[in-house]
Amino acid sequence: MSKKYLQKLANILEMLDNLDKDLNLVSYNETEKKIYYTIASKIHSCGKCNITDVIESSGFSRSTVYKAIKNFEDDRMVQLIQSNVDRREVYLDLFAV
Repeated sequence: MSKKYLQKLANILEMLDNLDKDLNLVSYNETEKKIYYTIASKIHSCGKCNITDVIESSGFSRSTVYKAIKNFEDDRMVQLIQSNVDRREVYLDLFAV
């Protein structure tokens, strides 16, 4: 690999590390981080996100997604909002960091 390529890669990895720090994601594993980023991406692109969206987009199992969301909720990074239209549906929202 060229030195220039390795430098670009190192810069990208440093930016990702800084992003994790800025979002308080340092203590989470890579699976949980992907779930968090999936929630953020869905909210950004669709204006809302439910747990099924996260399961389908992330490719993780229902139990893995639920555990991660529970951890985020306990750490006040994600809040669950029950739909006014369908009481069985729950939307996810991110707390500002």
